Amino acid sequence: MTEARRRWFGLVFISIAVALIIVDSTIVNVAIPSIVDDLGITSTQVQWVQESYTLVFAALLLVFGTLADRYGRRRILLLGIVIFAGSSVLAALAQTGDLLIASRILQGVGGAMVLPTTLSIINATFRGRERGIAFAIWGSTIGGMVAVGPLLGGFLTTYYSWRWAFGINVPLGLIIIVGLLFFVSESRETADPTRAESTLWVRCSR
Repeated sequence: MTEARRRWFGLVFISIAVALIIVDSTIVNVAIPSIVDDLGITSTQVQWVQESYTLVFAALLLVFGTLADRYGRRRILLLGIVIFAGSSVLAALAQTGDLLIASRILQGVGGAMVLPTTLSIINATFRGRERGIAFAIWGSTIGGMVAVGPLLGGFLTTYYSWRWAFGINVPLGLIIIVGLLFFVSESRETADPTRAESTLWVRCSR
């Protein structure tokens, strides 16, 4: 396989990783009534189930972006997927509201590892016109998955169980891990350590 094809295959799995964490920011909202019926959680717990993921995710984005540049982007990305998939198992098996909230917090940690590292990897892997195309795919994935989350959550909750809104992350996480190991090379920041974080803020603010 040529290096060019390897880059684009890597982008496929990077995009799936981004899709996974973005979908999870909205997929739970439509499952809340079923979660309330099943676990009997309070209105306060409902708010934490919905918001804890996003709060932790946003708070740690730049922290993990910096760590990825220093210690290895693929390494942090893989660790993020493992944490995200593992906490999804906990969420799918949760029998109490507190355990579900704790699982959502861990998902936020994993998600915060994934988003900035995917952007940094694209920045380090692609050049010129290809980089612009790769960034466009990355951004389009985010925009599209925000809309897909409620639809997917509604489908899984209606035809299966609210637990599958979390359980579906596990097989997808395994697929992503295998793809990243095969098609994405390790990279670290060797120049300006703030470049990737600055790019992330610019992209996310558009």
